[in-house]
Amino acid sequence: MIRLASFITAAFLVATLLFAPAREAKAEGVEADLATHHVAVKTDFAGVNVLLFGAIINQGNVDNLALLDMIIVVRGPDRKMRIRKKERVAGLWINQHSATFDDVPGYYATLSTRPVEEIAPSYTLLQNGIGFTSLQGKLILSSTGFTQGNVKDYAAAVVRVHQSQNLYQQIKGAIGFTGEHLFRAEFELPANVPLGGYTAEVFTFRGGEMIGNYTTNLKIEKSGVERFIYELAHQQPLIYGIISVILALLAGMGAAALFRKA
Repeated sequence: MIRLASFITAAFLVATLLFAPAREAKAEGVEADLATHHVAVKTDFAGVNVLLFGAIINQGNVDNLALLDMIIVVRGPDRKMRIRKKERVAGLWINQHSATFDDVPGYYATLSTRPVEEIAPSYTLLQNGIGFTSLQGKLILSSTGFTQGNVKDYAAAVVRVHQSQNLYQQIKGAIGFTGEHLFRAEFELPANVPLGGYTAEVFTFRGGEMIGNYTTNLKIEKSGVERFIYELAHQQPLIYGIISVILALLAGMGAAALFRKA
């Protein structure tokens, strides 16, 4: 009797395994990280390259990387910015019109396997803030106090000015694959990069369809004596002003004494 019960139980387990519905395969995704999450800025800071690396996960039997595209967007920090347009009046160039944008990133970089416009539809790029075209669109949506002229021209001017300062970058072919699932890329933070919090967002596409995204954070701040002076100036402006005046007076008195001895 016991043997019969054991046989029935074993038969039931085998049948359950054979006829149970197949487990759904997990969707593809991406995971990434930065080599550092903190950049210290000192007086001798001349810029730095930051490494981002990661892996395509749950790729299953898909081994053809030729169909896989990636875009990395590094952005931060947002600020309000006023753009003025000069016109010639009576032989003089005078600021006549202006537009204010509320959410202008101080730094914006896109790194991609190929031109972003070839990777995904324009509405997908706009929805996720990918590329200069979508960036200009978001600037236009955040514009206030617009007086006259074409706001698109002002938004284009914002991008153009930041590009000239190397604060806005768009680099195709900047992402490399080191294996079937691993990737890496480097982005440049120039010496004039603004302080604050940054995000690095990784998007993966297959056949123009987004299959995953991942976000990691980066912070840029002053360190050492520079950090102390910066915090003193912003948190205790009165004390900072008094110390600055005292130091200026001491420097002036010291210079005067040297000249008298000479």
